[in-house]
Amino acid sequence: MAPQAEEKKEEVLYRADPFTFIFRELDLMHNEIREIKAELANVNRRFDDVNKRFDDVNKRFDDVNKRFDDVNKRFDRLYLIVILNLLGIVTFLIKGFFF
Repeated sequence: MAPQAEEKKEEVLYRADPFTFIFRELDLMHNEIREIKAELANVNRRFDDVNKRFDDVNKRFDDVNKRFDDVNKRFDRLYLIVILNLLGIVTFLIKGFFF
């Protein structure tokens, strides 16, 4: 009778339920997907922080550019004043020498 008991054990071993394996694998994959989602949420949060920092840097660059534009406008006005003064001096000299 011992051989029959061994046969029954072997039959039980070979009759593994495929759904148990499938559901166990699905559960493991589900856990991994949850971990990946959590990691992605962390990465997205960090990207948002980096984007905010880029926005701050861009604002600073815009402010510096505006200041440079203001300085350039002041130089343009200064050049015009110098040119007008030089024209006035040249006109005065021409008028004094020739007329």
